[in-house]
Amino acid sequence: MEPQQIIQCDSACTVTVVHELSLPPFQLTKEEGAQIALAIGAVWIVGWAIRMLARVLSTGDGNPPAEGN
Repeated sequence: MEPQQIIQCDSACTVTVVHELSLPPFQLTKEEGAQIALAIGAVWIVGWAIRMLARVLSTGDGNPPAEGN
């Protein structure tokens, strides 16, 4: 929160107070948004790579078994 503001007028005056809703996720710069998007993309890529590695390891050498032997 901002520190308290005191407004003093020599004569009658009008003070207008503007309240703004401040949500940090919507106040990102383009660079900060790009960094977050890159981090999310990197997590997806690592997850995909782990899934592919697990699939390769679970199927053995990747060659189908020979029939009739």
